[in-house]
Amino acid sequence: MKVWYLHGLESNPGGPKVDFLNEVADEVFAPAMDYRNHKTFGELYRKVTKEGKPDLIIGSSMGGYFADALASHFGIDVLLFNPALHSRSIESNLPYGDNYGKRNFNLGSEDKVIDYTKTIDLLQKDKNFINSNDTVTITSNGHRTPLTVFKDIYNETVIDAIK
Repeated sequence: MKVWYLHGLESNPGGPKVDFLNEVADEVFAPAMDYRNHKTFGELYRKVTKEGKPDLIIGSSMGGYFADALASHFGIDVLLFNPALHSRSIESNLPYGDNYGKRNFNLGSEDKVIDYTKTIDLLQKDKNFINSNDTVTITSNGHRTPLTVFKDIYNETVIDAIK
């Protein structure tokens, strides 16, 4: 399985989550993301068109927003942890496509950065979310998803996709 991991705005590339992905996936792309650079989204888009699409894009916070928008152009499944679909400290209006894969939203009820209730409200108004196979999971976590929870959700998502 080819997996991309897009870290959050205040996070660094690499770390235990990427280490875990390197253990379980065939290929992992986990770039250093510069969300303040207006060319970053286009660079990722071009990478997909040149090198082929990944099987799954995982994104956290701002990385979740980028993952969701990027995947919508190619029908790629996404695993999103507290995605910054709203309430972003950097305003960015990314272009969305209309070719959605399966979207798995994982929201922390104790998140003080991205209000999970606003995310749910937004998703209920999204015509691409309603009547789909997308899922929303609410955990008692804050904004940063603990590694154990990340592993559990990843494993459940991948196992469900294989079934």
